[in-house]
Amino acid sequence: MLEENLSKIGFSPSEIKVYLHLLKQSASYPNKISSETNINRTNIYEALSRLVAKGVVAFIIKNKVKWYEARDPKLVLSLVKIKEDELKKIETSLSKEIKNIDVNSDNSLDANIFTGKKGLRAVFEEILYAKKPISLIAANLEFREVFGSYFELWHKKRIENRIKQRSIFPKSLKSKLKKRDLLEYKFVENVNPSTTIIYGNNALFILWDKEPLVIKIQNKEITKSHQNYFNMLWSQ
Repeated sequence: MLEENLSKIGFSPSEIKVYLHLLKQSASYPNKISSETNINRTNIYEALSRLVAKGVVAFIIKNKVKWYEARDPKLVLSLVKIKEDELKKIETSLSKEIKNIDVNSDNSLDANIFTGKKGLRAVFEEILYAKKPISLIAANLEFREVFGSYFELWHKKRIENRIKQRSIFPKSLKSKLKKRDLLEYKFVENVNPSTTIIYGNNALFILWDKEPLVIKIQNKEITKSHQNYFNMLWSQ
């Protein structure tokens, strides 16, 4: 039950495993955590970085080695409040944008919701099928975390189809991203925890819960407004 609830407020599987492990320890360091949880060191470092960013894990340096420990578990409750506020902001923003659009036969609004890994994978296949340039804003690396080998296969297909992609991430992820063909990165201080993907006349909004939720909106004006916001961030 605890693992399920942590997942619902945005903890990835590796974050959950590392966090619960640290709750049982006084303090530990990455190599030891990796050995005791059977998670490779790269994923351990990524999970610890995200847990520190969430404020539920802290570290100190002993003899040039970072030791990590879980903070008061009650701090997790603050993440629930943050997630509620973020979802309300998304709801308010989308509501205003949709209301301000004068929908007609030339600018119809088509909205769909996809859930779970299968639904999410179907959406990413649609992105490839469209063969349009991709603009992406994300706070973490959930696509890679959730899909593993499919993540690499998807990028391979994207490159084969000569689809350009521009991605904006927080600066904390700068050292964790891999150079790829037809892919450019830029970094900002903070971005919304939900993932936004824009391609063609489509705007996707992904909430990374245990069962991922995708809101897909196909509308020229709404997509244009989000593309303008992306371009503003990119120009910075």
